[in-house]
Amino acid sequence: MKTVTTTKVTHYEIQKQRRESLLEEWKRYHKTVLKRKDVVMHDVPSRRMRRGVFAGRDGDRPTMNLDATIHEVPPRTTTTIHRHAWDAIQFIESGKGWTEIDGQRVDWKPWDTLHLPSWAWHRHGNDGDTPAVFHTWSVQPMLEQFGVALLEDGSDTPVKDLPPRPRQIVARQGEDPYARRTQRLAAQWSGTESARLLTRFDDVRGLVTKRGARSLFLVDKSIGYHTAGLSAVMHELAPGLYQSRHRHGGEAWLYVVSGRGHSEIDGAEYPWEQGDLIVVDHWCWHQHFNDDKTKTARLIRVHNFDALYDMIRILLDPLNLFEELPELDAPDLSGVVWPDHFEGRPEA
Repeated sequence: MKTVTTTKVTHYEIQKQRRESLLEEWKRYHKTVLKRKDVVMHDVPSRRMRRGVFAGRDGDRPTMNLDATIHEVPPRTTTTIHRHAWDAIQFIESGKGWTEIDGQRVDWKPWDTLHLPSWAWHRHGNDGDTPAVFHTWSVQPMLEQFGVALLEDGSDTPVKDLPPRPRQIVARQGEDPYARRTQRLAAQWSGTESARLLTRFDDVRGLVTKRGARSLFLVDKSIGYHTAGLSAVMHELAPGLYQSRHRHGGEAWLYVVSGRGHSEIDGAEYPWEQGDLIVVDHWCWHQHFNDDKTKTARLIRVHNFDALYDMIRILLDPLNLFEELPELDAPDLSGVVWPDHFEGRPEA
């Protein structure tokens, strides 16, 4: 059967309008500092927990790449179980509890960090008498843009009765194009089911970097994780000091664990305090300052950098997607006496 399609405008006008409208939507919702006090917590009866949105399509500030949410598990409560096509980083703010990932129970307390792999069944539990609060950052908005942000609910079904994670194809022998594809995908999948799931804050220590902070990886492939590009690092700024300026092609999201200060982003100042989320837009010169002269400030930086970097780097070659000053303008930290690693950490 033949069909005839007619439009009153050319594809040029349609594509131009579509791209402009997308950019305008992003500009309308973009905000650099999101205040914890502005996050509204909602009861989620279907999951037996409370949830608030810093940024993401589930709240009133849609995003295209990452989202940021707060979760509260009431005392003596176990949530329902679910899974999704995207992976996420989970940072414990306060309280004590556990997360079950594909049937494996992982106990946690404040400042521990977990990775929730894509398609892993997971639920959370709080056996104590006070609420447990944690943050998550995920790439759900990006997958939603691609039309593959699938979410599956398991209610209270035991994990053994739920379908397992999808498995990658087994590599086929041969040099033909299809065999090469299976070999490449199988190699990429290798190690995912045995990858690291937890960084206990008790077991890590920060190192002073050339950029001007004491830093430690929380989630990263360099310490045994297998994410789809997500990484998280904790930066500790010395009293009254700062990090050196830099810029990069992907967003940086920074959650203020403790302290107060400000960020300079393309020449503008943005003050922040404990509980705030700082969103640094792509390709902006930025640096972060600790305004407290006596205490350090701790920030968790989350990137979805690896997943996007290689693709964008090729598309924009020869544009460098990470840039620093020829000589770093970091402060001299040789005389800094850093506080105890656990100072400021809430009791479990």
